[in-house]
Amino acid sequence: GQDLGSFYNGKATDWGKLAQLATAAQTSAQALYNLYGGYDIMNTYCGKPELREVVYGLWSGFAPFTEAKTTFDSLLSIIQQAEENWLDGQIALCQTTLAHADELKEWIAYVGTAEEAKAIGLGNVVSSYKNGADHNTVFQSYKKALLQGLICDAIDESGALGQFSGAVFNKKIEQYKRMDQEWTRLSQQEAYCRLASKVPNFTREAAHSSELGILQRCIKSGGRGTSIRKLFDQIPNLLPRLCPCMLMSPISAAQYLDPKREPFDIVVFDEASQLPTCKAVGVLARGKDAIIVGDPKQMPPTSFFATNTADEDNLEAEDLESILDDCLALNMPQSHLLWHYRSRHESLIAFSNSQFYENKLFTFPSVNDRESKVRLVHVDGVFDRGKTRTNKSEAQAVVEEIKRRYKNPELSKQSLGVVTFNIAQQHLIDDLLTEACAQDPDLEKWAYNEDEPLFIKNLENVQGDERDVILFSIGFGPDESGKIYMNFGPLNREGGWRRLNVAVSRARYEMMVFSTMRSEQLDLNRTKAEGVAALRSFLEYAEGRALALEETSVQIRQSSCDGIAASICKVLQENGYETDMSVGRSEYRIDIGIVNPKNPDQYLLGIMLDGSTYGAAKTTRDREIAQIGVLSGLGWQILRIWCMDWWDNREKELKRILDKLQDIQNGVKETKPEVSLPAEETVKLQGNVSTKTFVDVQPAAVKAAPTYVAATLPVKFITADEFVDPWREHNIQSSIEMTIAYEAPISLSMLTKRVVQSYGIARAGSRIQGHLNTILRKMKLQTTTQDGIVFYWKKDQNPDAYVGFRVSGDGENRRDVRDVPVQEVANAIYTVLHEQISMGQEDLLRETANKLGYTRLGNNVLSALASGIQYAQAQGGITTSTNGTYVLSNGGTARAEATLNSF
Repeated sequence: GQDLGSFYNGKATDWGKLAQLATAAQTSAQALYNLYGGYDIMNTYCGKPELREVVYGLWSGFAPFTEAKTTFDSLLSIIQQAEENWLDGQIALCQTTLAHADELKEWIAYVGTAEEAKAIGLGNVVSSYKNGADHNTVFQSYKKALLQGLICDAIDESGALGQFSGAVFNKKIEQYKRMDQEWTRLSQQEAYCRLASKVPNFTREAAHSSELGILQRCIKSGGRGTSIRKLFDQIPNLLPRLCPCMLMSPISAAQYLDPKREPFDIVVFDEASQLPTCKAVGVLARGKDAIIVGDPKQMPPTSFFATNTADEDNLEAEDLESILDDCLALNMPQSHLLWHYRSRHESLIAFSNSQFYENKLFTFPSVNDRESKVRLVHVDGVFDRGKTRTNKSEAQAVVEEIKRRYKNPELSKQSLGVVTFNIAQQHLIDDLLTEACAQDPDLEKWAYNEDEPLFIKNLENVQGDERDVILFSIGFGPDESGKIYMNFGPLNREGGWRRLNVAVSRARYEMMVFSTMRSEQLDLNRTKAEGVAALRSFLEYAEGRALALEETSVQIRQSSCDGIAASICKVLQENGYETDMSVGRSEYRIDIGIVNPKNPDQYLLGIMLDGSTYGAAKTTRDREIAQIGVLSGLGWQILRIWCMDWWDNREKELKRILDKLQDIQNGVKETKPEVSLPAEETVKLQGNVSTKTFVDVQPAAVKAAPTYVAATLPVKFITADEFVDPWREHNIQSSIEMTIAYEAPISLSMLTKRVVQSYGIARAGSRIQGHLNTILRKMKLQTTTQDGIVFYWKKDQNPDAYVGFRVSGDGENRRDVRDVPVQEVANAIYTVLHEQISMGQEDLLRETANKLGYTRLGNNVLSALASGIQYAQAQGGITTSTNGTYVLSNGGTARAEATLNSF
């Protein structure tokens, strides 16, 4: 107000008049400036310096006034636009600001952070928060955008990711599998050849005093007058050439091998946890290096059977230290074998893995993982604690189960083993089964004359044994007064839990636990024995209680609930499929299991992603061959989904999954599962720090070649004269085309036979044959010729790339061997060699004839087969090995596989 001087009159100030005066002053200043034409004109025409200074002073005086006037105009505009209570509003604003002064710092910090965020390109995030969006929504959107950007950068920077194609990669995997098989086969051949090259020629009579001569004399005399120890001493150089690897017990090694002999390069101890150090020393002295293999969580060496007076209830110092324990105590270099291979159902090993191995074993999920193969059979019985120390009711129940399985056609295919807690129960079951076998000789034959005979053993001597099905008799339980004593023999001792671990891990397919007592009857307040606590946990597991998951397992399962797996499960559920993520009970899991709608206890399909499980495998062979091979052997249908394919085309991959599920369901037949053990196929699987041999007991289906089937043509009875009429030529061509379409490749004689018989003519004379030949020439069909016989092919058939062959049938479906094209003979040869690897000519001829349906090797058959061998050699499909046998080349292997796939 002071700057306005007399114009300011408090609230009564005439602001409108002030505005008019300010406008007039501005107009005058501008007119003065224009009058003098600006600074340049003024400097030119105002010659006197005094005049210029006056003008400058006048002009400079107007400048601050003009600036103040502009500011004042702005303020005046605000005042004019405000309500009458403008000052009251400003006072209220100040009061509100003071009331929230404690929040002003946060607001200033927010404004600063928001400005920084905008400066680095996050303006959309700031706008979302300013518009009131939920924090979780904004954060998840930002995280998704950030990760998408990082992924795009990673893909752009990596040529392998940018050019990845699942289809191409799958082809590379197939090539790798073939190369691995070939490498394995060649390695076996090389090992055989190296060993065989060291074996001397035994057909030549050796000198009397030579090592070879000594061995020849011992062979001729049957070893009469010469002990094994003496013979080994006499042939120290020949023995390692004949037997570079010797399988011996520690006692045999001490008995037959002189400590002064040249030591073995390496000595391997198996089941070292049961070998006392005192017995191992002698073998260690006979080797340069040693590998000691054993499980410290299984039974130690025991003197339990050293005498007949061992008291199972009061054992004090029966367990001994093993060579394995001593090696561990010395902190020798060690590796852990983490992959479990025996159990063909994961539930059979899940308890031991959780209870004794800290869930560190890698086990393969089962295709019927939702059910358990360990079940409890409760028996109403009594444990005769004071006298026989047996449970007769349990023993009878076990024998009845054996008899039930023997009578069942499917269950009888499975091998059986019986495990008991004590010797007395073992003997009782053995006696009862002996009585049953005396009444039924066939039962005895089934039980003891199979490849894997039934065994009945107790905890102390069952280690190392395995059977398809294990019947476990607990034996212990309430006595006649209903009281349960917490004394379970060796189980109560320190480390007794190792005996239980052995007992519960013997089964391949199923385990039945026969028990008089239930888990809740074991009072752990009355004992501190770890073995008894483990027994109670095992009974709870057999009763159906789920195992507590380890922390690592929980983390694995939780980590699988995001990303591709969750997206796939959501889509599958929308399409009516029930799914489980992270299927399995160990660290090795199948990412997604899709439940079979027809059987909810089984999975229809397993989906494997290239995620953590895939990356955890240390070798390509583990990832692409061994693990998938074992899962296939367990009955899994596995589909690979590659993350880059998902990134590039999600809809295509989802369609591939749905199509695969539909194909499986269309081909599924409700059949009972196989229970018989198939042939063994070993594969090596490397774990995190070790290797383990796996046995795949799932048989490969044997594909049978199709039978030759004659074409069925409509029959029209005409005469020979009518047959050669020109107007029937079109009909005859149709008959020829139908026959070739159905039977090609087909010889001229069989083609003629089919066509003329369809017109009611028994056989073709020279006139009919000539007429037919003329028609065939006009049709310009694809033909080949062998030994003067013409064969006709379909247009889309390539004789040089033809795969498959047909078996001669009966009647009209029988085909003379001369009517078999050489290409089919060669494909049959490829198949025989594919199945049996290598064969001499005589065996090859016989097996190929059987493949084609000819049981007698007549001259015609031998001639046709010889032509097939020549053709196969000319095509480069087979070759002869160094020992003169026939083997497949790479091309022959491909033809054999293509032939088998064509069936």
